[in-house]
Amino acid sequence: MIWRKTFRRSLIACLIAILAFSAAIVGAKIQMYTVTGEDYPSVRETQDIPKQRALENAVNKAKKRAGEVLLTYSRSINSELTEEEVTSITSNSWKIIGEPKYSREIINHSSDTQIIVWKVTVDVSVDDSEIQSWIKRDDKEKSTIISQTREAQKASEENERQIKDLREQYNRATSQAEKDRIIKQMEQVDRDFLAVQKFKEGLKLDYVGNYEDAIKLYNEATKLKPDWSWPYNNRGYTYHQMERYEQAVQDFDKAIKLNPNLAQAYNNRGYTYYQMEQYEQAVQDFDKAIKLNPNDDYHAYNSRGVAYSDLGQYEQAIQDYNKAIELNPNYDKAYFNRGCAYYYLNQYERAIQDFNKAIELNPNYDKAYSECGFSYLSLEQYEQAIQNYDKAIELNPNHDKSYFYRGYSYRMLKQYEKAIQNFDKALQINPNYDSVYNNRGNAYQSLKQYERAIQDYDKAIQIKPNDYISYDNRGFAYFNLKQYEKAIQDFDKAIQINPNFAKTYRDRGLTYKNLGQYEKAIEDATKSIQLNPNDLYSYQIRGLCYEQLGEIEKAQSDFAKAKDLGW
Repeated sequence: MIWRKTFRRSLIACLIAILAFSAAIVGAKIQMYTVTGEDYPSVRETQDIPKQRALENAVNKAKKRAGEVLLTYSRSINSELTEEEVTSITSNSWKIIGEPKYSREIINHSSDTQIIVWKVTVDVSVDDSEIQSWIKRDDKEKSTIISQTREAQKASEENERQIKDLREQYNRATSQAEKDRIIKQMEQVDRDFLAVQKFKEGLKLDYVGNYEDAIKLYNEATKLKPDWSWPYNNRGYTYHQMERYEQAVQDFDKAIKLNPNLAQAYNNRGYTYYQMEQYEQAVQDFDKAIKLNPNDDYHAYNSRGVAYSDLGQYEQAIQDYNKAIELNPNYDKAYFNRGCAYYYLNQYERAIQDFNKAIELNPNYDKAYSECGFSYLSLEQYEQAIQNYDKAIELNPNHDKSYFYRGYSYRMLKQYEKAIQNFDKALQINPNYDSVYNNRGNAYQSLKQYERAIQDYDKAIQIKPNDYISYDNRGFAYFNLKQYEKAIQDFDKAIQINPNFAKTYRDRGLTYKNLGQYEKAIEDATKSIQLNPNDLYSYQIRGLCYEQLGEIEKAQSDFAKAKDLGW
């Protein structure tokens, strides 16, 4: 570095960019950009900083041109992106090909001042296929990346403004004390520049899922600029992605302490609390994020709605989903989540409307098809349920629950062979799915294959030893095999686990009736009626027992009640 006396106003070198890329966009491909950037050192500045600033200038040129190309390409595939989305893609996916080529030039700034200008030429590539990867990302993840990228860009621009301003101040300084003060400020701005570079490198690693290395870079950023909230926020988000929730919360706490108005940190901490099943704390953080950003962050409303749903506060959840949809009418997840809330309120038709809207906005939303099928199933509209499960399975062939519920729908339609085929497929995907064994056992019972049914109930009980329904079903299979003692043992066990399950009392009462133990049968049927006053079969069983005991009036009364209920 050559300095004589002092330099006045600095020479800001224009960036020269030579762009080499294919003019025609036929399909996704890697675009190559050869770019040149320049910078020069400040007073007492090492050569590394201006070289990095020159490289930053060159890459920014490449990213800008790449953004223009990506916008054009996105339109060609009918997936037009916003400028912020394109900026996020280019900022986090660019790559340097080969080694940057540095050169320096000594410029006579005045008769008594010379400065060194560093130039760098570099090849930068951006792959158009990143658009497809972006489209597949979760909507909340996109929003997070956009916010982080926006902050990185903002920090870079502010740092560039500060160093330019300090250089100009130094040129105008008249005393050594003033110069020394400015030099000290320049040193801090250089450290800030390095912090921003580490932050941006961490973002790029986060973008591709390299979380461990991203954390290392965020660590360096916090050391270089410990009062900057965003590296803590980003590191917390990375810990969240790694399911290291306690560490994530600690970082969000630090980010909020440094910047109490950082809405994203509250949002991220709320989402982390949600994953930790601390729903009340999650709601509090989403409240704060919404207060800071009431008419912008629809994700916060949606997330708070999900937390309210898990607290069983479905009406409040729906209010939040309504607000999220108001802010973003094309937010498919808000419709899906609102549909789930309506389902839990037993408003199945409204749930179906929302699931269909989510599907309209996102035709590949397999979960929406699955939940829509479940709503139809709850309405006992099994054919329509099956149609939705067909689509869910087409989109996600490894979704065990879709096979299970499609099998259940077929069983309710008495298409037992098809039901068993679906149950088999669900168990191939998830061999420990206890409900599938139970329901396949029921299908085998309906086909009078009682031994095979018992094998399935055995497996269900092995997986879930306190499943009273499996004991009841196995007991009924033993009943059908006329193994009444084994049946009663299973009914006893079911009642021990759940003393309020009416069907088991009815089934045990029927077994006692077949054993001729009419008093015990009447006692169980009476208990079943107490728990379920509209169970016609319990009245029928008790009536037959009264008849056998010669209590004709009681028998006729029970038969009349059973007839009123549909016998």
